[in-house]
Amino acid sequence: MEPTPPPPTPEQPPAGGGGYPPPPQGGYLPPQPSGYPPPPGGYPPPPGGYPGYQPYTGRNDLPPPGSGGLSTPALIGFILSIFGIVLISIILCIVALTKIPKTGQRGKGLAIAGLVVSGLWVLLGGLLVIGLIAGNSEPDRDASGQVTTTVNTRPDKLRVGDCVTGIEEGVVKDIKVQPCDQPNGGKVFAVFELPAGKWPGLAAVQAAAEKGCTDRFKALNEQPDKPSSVYFLHPNEDGWGLGDRGTTCLLVPK
Repeated sequence: MEPTPPPPTPEQPPAGGGGYPPPPQGGYLPPQPSGYPPPPGGYPPPPGGYPGYQPYTGRNDLPPPGSGGLSTPALIGFILSIFGIVLISIILCIVALTKIPKTGQRGKGLAIAGLVVSGLWVLLGGLLVIGLIAGNSEPDRDASGQVTTTVNTRPDKLRVGDCVTGIEEGVVKDIKVQPCDQPNGGKVFAVFELPAGKWPGLAAVQAAAEKGCTDRFKALNEQPDKPSSVYFLHPNEDGWGLGDRGTTCLLVPK
């Protein structure tokens, strides 16, 4: 009989410990120490932190609203806007709105209100200018001097023979003149000047204007086509002070 060979023995690591045993069936060995000490855990920061840097805290450095009192430009700008001093008011209100967020002062509402009031003054001024331009329009006339278009004009621009759309009670700053071949509310039959001098009073001016128009209508020796009344436009005290002495006489149908 031949001798039976001995069973195989596990493979031994080479001499000197230069390797690891094979992993067990179905798994891996845990990490093995490398034989070196772990690195130090870092270096502490220098006392007082690093120079030239500071941490961000997220804090708002602006002063809280209302902590700086009332804004003087906002207050003055609002007051000036009430009195119509528009240019200075607008500048001051804009300055206030620019500085209030930085200073924490009160007065933002005043500044906004000042701008609004100033804007209303500008709008009103523009409407007045447009009205004056429209009221000062010279009527278009043909070669014979007759009005050819309907337009607003000042009473002192009326001429004898002009026709108007109507006469309103009270102070007349402008009047609408129209061609006479259309139905109208009155026709100018005389224009004259009252005597120069100091303002004699409203009653005296009205009496002189009424007498002058009545006398001139009688001098025409004409009968109107329909029942009519004599109206007259005369200067008031303000116009008198500016040298206006003109009186316009109109025959207005009843």
